[in-house]
Amino acid sequence: MKCSNCGEEIPEGLLYCEKCGSEIRIVPEFDPEVENRINESLSGVADDLKDESIFYTKKLTGMKANKNELKPFVIPVITGIGIIIAFIVVVLFMFDGSKTTESYEEQAEKYYVEGDFGNAIDFINKAIENLEEDDINKKAELIMKKYGYQREAGLVEDSITTVSALTDDSVYGESVAQVAYDQLIGYYQENEDYTKIQELLENTKIISVKEKYSYFIPEAPLISPNGGDFDETVNIRIINKSDGDIFYTVNGNEPDEGSIKYDDELILDEEGDFNIRAVTINKYGIKSEVAKALFHLENFGPSEPVIMEESGEYSQATMIVAVCDPGCKIVYTTDGTDPTVNSKEYLTPISMPIGNTLFKFATVDAEGKISEIVERNYHLAYTTLISVDQAKESIVSILLKLDILLDSAGKVRGEEGYYDYVYGGDIEIEGSGQYYKFVETHVFNDGSTAETGLLYAVNTHDGKVNRLGYDSSGKYTLITISNR
Repeated sequence: MKCSNCGEEIPEGLLYCEKCGSEIRIVPEFDPEVENRINESLSGVADDLKDESIFYTKKLTGMKANKNELKPFVIPVITGIGIIIAFIVVVLFMFDGSKTTESYEEQAEKYYVEGDFGNAIDFINKAIENLEEDDINKKAELIMKKYGYQREAGLVEDSITTVSALTDDSVYGESVAQVAYDQLIGYYQENEDYTKIQELLENTKIISVKEKYSYFIPEAPLISPNGGDFDETVNIRIINKSDGDIFYTVNGNEPDEGSIKYDDELILDEEGDFNIRAVTINKYGIKSEVAKALFHLENFGPSEPVIMEESGEYSQATMIVAVCDPGCKIVYTTDGTDPTVNSKEYLTPISMPIGNTLFKFATVDAEGKISEIVERNYHLAYTTLISVDQAKESIVSILLKLDILLDSAGKVRGEEGYYDYVYGGDIEIEGSGQYYKFVETHVFNDGSTAETGLLYAVNTHDGKVNRLGYDSSGKYTLITISNR
């Protein structure tokens, strides 16, 4: 207790202040209910006092009462009654003063057990109101009880308001706030109100709460590279750091479930500005913070050419086909150097050369800008299934069927001697494959020889026989044998 005069703390049991000497006045707490009861008692006494007959007792039989004789007794009687009333008042004040926080809490518990939640809540409120301001732990305990009463009474909104007050860790401490957050998040999770959970976790500064329920709030994805200025194609990866799907925009709009879903790398291959924003949205429908990256592309060259034939091993004649954007041309090299705008231009499909060949292709646009280089490494090795002797026999067989030769010895009608077919080496026919070349020779009876000028080509893979000629550029070309 503190002195009302100087504010000094007074030890229990003393009736005066040791510091200033003031007498301690014990004044019971005012309660309107007590005042009403006192007024009722005083009112009754006043009514009795109006009836003076109560102060005059009757004489014995045969004696006559005399007011004057009894008047000396009236004042002492009234004084005695006043003392009794004063005693009653003190007793009533003392009795009412016994209604402490503890007794209110007991009453609240009693009503709660009986199922009277209304009175239970009223008395727990009184218990809270009667607490000392600095008794924070007890206040937190009573507020939590009130929360429980309200929940059981079906007062959901009231209970949420009650327990929310305990999340103020600056007043109640982290441990109490943690319990309050557990109750709130448990309720919202049960009702699948994940937006409320997100609000709670984003607004709290309590690390332990954020860590405990971190699975509700996804982390922002990582954009790599994270923006910049570029003068070439940019491949962008968006890396997820939490469970959920990534959605993104490239025009600076805020991403949501209706934005583009990220499945694979983004390829920026045009000049301009790209304001990429991305979020992760988890199974609860909660969005992460937005990841942002700004890309600026300028002086951008044409797209690289598309080469239809992949690098690798080839065993038959193959044409290499390349395509590029309209308005551009393709240049290439086969000597290992990088192509320039002055390199050999691709005009038609290229016959794949025998052996190992490294091709380098690039696109050149109308402004002379060159694209990224595309490399292809080919190894062409024809599968030889036909021998030279078999090839020669194939030529003779075909000519016999056409009635050009009379027999397998090479006899020709109306001419002396015979015709022989002399192997002239292996050749490659562009776009057709590898062939044996044979020179037709006339062998005379005297053993002399002369070339007839006819050439034959036999495919080393399938044994097909053709006449062999030359095109306008001097390259070998195949002629069907029936055209002889």
